[in-house]
Amino acid sequence: MARTDLIPTGRTSLVKLGATELQIQTEYAYRPVPRITTTVLRTGQVIQKIEMNLDQPITSLAEKDRIEVAMRKQHAEVIDIIQRGSQRIPIPVELQEKPIRPSYKPSLVASEPKPYPEPEPVATMLERLERLPGIHRVYRLDNGGNFENAAVSKEFQKAFKDVFKNLHDVLTVFAEVPGIGLTRESGVIEIEHDALYLVSTGLEIYIFCLTRPDYSIDYEKQLRAMLR
Repeated sequence: MARTDLIPTGRTSLVKLGATELQIQTEYAYRPVPRITTTVLRTGQVIQKIEMNLDQPITSLAEKDRIEVAMRKQHAEVIDIIQRGSQRIPIPVELQEKPIRPSYKPSLVASEPKPYPEPEPVATMLERLERLPGIHRVYRLDNGGNFENAAVSKEFQKAFKDVFKNLHDVLTVFAEVPGIGLTRESGVIEIEHDALYLVSTGLEIYIFCLTRPDYSIDYEKQLRAMLR
């Protein structure tokens, strides 16, 4: 198949703006780079040129058809931009100063389905606990009862000396579950009403400590709901 058989048909239009006539030409070229070019002329003088580079030269009749569609869209959009501009001024002097930029970007590469939007990240248990009303502090431990670091462990020990002393015994309320690593049953234990709760997700432990609760909130109910 000769290369000339793969050249899309160009388009030419005449746009009248009062006493001014503009000629719009859109054509395909494969040298020096494959592209679609729309040229705006006034009395034979080029006043604007819009080029859209393509990914590769046309190599099949199917690609030729697709590019002809792209050319029609680019051609029509340039005309629309010019006509909308003429509603503000009688003669498109702005064409000599501001470039016309059609939004349509053609491509010879077959379009792929657009991916679904990334889902909103799900809040972690720690974030959900921290969002509960009232002034509180949340401590996170592994299933062995170990705090994140020594400083946090010391802080909790100072605030809750008796609970800290018996913490490992308290954790046995959540029975170990056979599996990979140390896994426990999930649940909520109210150690002190509206003050101190132990929460097991099965994979880790949280100690929820309230210093100024919101008494309109049923904290135990809210904590259990988070585990569902």
